[in-house]
Amino acid sequence: MAEKTFQSVIVGTAGHIDHGKTTLVKALTGQDADRLPEEKSRGITIDLGFAHMTLPSGQPMAFIDVPGHERFIRNMVAGVHGMDAVMLVVAADEGIMPQTEEHLAILRLLGVQRGFTVITKSDLVDEEMLQLVRTLVAEAVAGTFLEGAPVVACDALSGRNMGELIAELERLTHSVKRPTGHQLVRLPVDRVFSVKGFGTVVTGTLGSGRIRLDDTLELVPAGVKVRVRGLQVHSRSVEEAGAGQRVAVNLAGVDRADVDRGMAVATPGSLHGVDVAVVDFELLPGSTAVAERTRVHVHAGTAEALARVHYYDRSQLEPGQRAFAELRFETPIPLTRRDRVLVRSYSPVVTIGGGVALEVGVHHRRRESGLLARLARLADGDDLGVISEVVAVADQPMEVSAVARAANLSEEEVRLSLPQLDGVVVIDDRYLWDLNKLEKWAAEAYRQVEGYIKAHPIKPGMPRDDLRAKVAPKWSLRVFQAVLVHAQFVLDREWVRLTPESVALSEAHRQLIDRIEDAIARGGLKGLEYGDIQQETRVQGHDFEDIVEHLFLQGRILRLEDGLVIARAVFETGRQMIAEAIRSRGPLSTAELKEVLGISRRHAVLFLELLDRERITRRVGDSRELVS
Repeated sequence: MAEKTFQSVIVGTAGHIDHGKTTLVKALTGQDADRLPEEKSRGITIDLGFAHMTLPSGQPMAFIDVPGHERFIRNMVAGVHGMDAVMLVVAADEGIMPQTEEHLAILRLLGVQRGFTVITKSDLVDEEMLQLVRTLVAEAVAGTFLEGAPVVACDALSGRNMGELIAELERLTHSVKRPTGHQLVRLPVDRVFSVKGFGTVVTGTLGSGRIRLDDTLELVPAGVKVRVRGLQVHSRSVEEAGAGQRVAVNLAGVDRADVDRGMAVATPGSLHGVDVAVVDFELLPGSTAVAERTRVHVHAGTAEALARVHYYDRSQLEPGQRAFAELRFETPIPLTRRDRVLVRSYSPVVTIGGGVALEVGVHHRRRESGLLARLARLADGDDLGVISEVVAVADQPMEVSAVARAANLSEEEVRLSLPQLDGVVVIDDRYLWDLNKLEKWAAEAYRQVEGYIKAHPIKPGMPRDDLRAKVAPKWSLRVFQAVLVHAQFVLDREWVRLTPESVALSEAHRQLIDRIEDAIARGGLKGLEYGDIQQETRVQGHDFEDIVEHLFLQGRILRLEDGLVIARAVFETGRQMIAEAIRSRGPLSTAELKEVLGISRRHAVLFLELLDRERITRRVGDSRELVS
């Protein structure tokens, strides 16, 4: 029988100060989660603490012990992002307290969805008091994810009912199902320190992906590439770690002074520091109204930043209401779509609400047409809808990888969704774009090419760069050409046509072309200037320019210098004269070759330089010899 494998499960504590959270964790694990000297001297938890154990079933479990004091709520929030579940801790001798209620609100706003309540210190009260506390707990959790969840009364010091608590932890682990499709690494940093001889070490709960030794990752928002030189899980060195595990990562390539809590270690290019996010913002019923441009504290993962609140359809949000809002951060934070954010008032600092990020890194105008309806669809959380929305707002085709980042999905998840997406076009198996936008773009490009060809019938098509400047000035050449091919335009070197065949020349244009070529030929080895050609042939404007370009493209004329051209047939005659002279007499000077050609020195120099450019002759000192 194959040995059963377990996924790591992380359970957090929450609750009022001095309700026994740290003592409870120590009774379960034998480890003191309070690690700071000040925590031990004062007997309170100030920062996040961590401990781990193995349940009787063999299931590994880690605990995040959070501070309960209101002054350290920001540290508590930093620990919530990594929790699979929570134990809400309530002391039997005090019952529900202010921080119990705030912690419960924070857990709900940050999306914790499973857990149970633990009544600690039960040996300090009689049965009647214990039943009263149970009633108070039921009232407090009503309407939250803990409503109907088990309530375990125990005493960590005497060991009373600790077996029941462990059994409840066993049951809880069965409900934890971690997504496996998202392979991008994301590790929000909650601690940073340095180890002599090793350098910078960061710790955190690995939210997604797998980290392996020697991986190259990126520190966000700093944008610094780092290498994994060491990796530990629960103080044990490992070669790789997976999502949901508490990890310590020794990073090469960055100094301790350049890393702070709130940063994230991620797959390069998959996560960015952003200064704005659109959120589905919920204001708690007990809060005060929040007006437009109110300054607030925003927490996301382990990051914290000050921000201003902006609305699209109102000037103020009332308690208990929800609205789409734009949070404009004063400092960039690592954030992506679907991340949950907690909002606390600027002063006094209390929790007032939170929400889910719908878009990151983009600003919108107030009352932008269709914006609220589109955001409402994003808020529904449907992957297909989200991908469609990301593509729909793009002003040019997006790479699949860029769509995946914007939708907070893996590339594989995006590609698997493509057959089910209506109105999304796949271009060159690499880019996605909205069908309506593609059709409008193609119609405009067709109009431009058709109009150009009508105005310039001698040319083999519209110059590619001219078309790009008119219909896709901000696109890369790679994207532009891919869309042209997809839209069934014909690319012929630097020309764009509507059909594989060039437009047939009219007899009138053929006669003009021959007339200009004949005039240039009559100019002989000296060539003929544009002004003289126009005067002799009486062909002006676009027709003249297009005919000259046509003759160049066909190789029927060559340029001596700007505005001075020579016929190919004349050039070939002069080339043979020079070749025969050098073969019979050896390398010759410019003066000697001038006599061979029978033209002025100026024209001879221009002709000989043309021979050099065509790699027929080369200059050696004051003479010229044949290249071959």
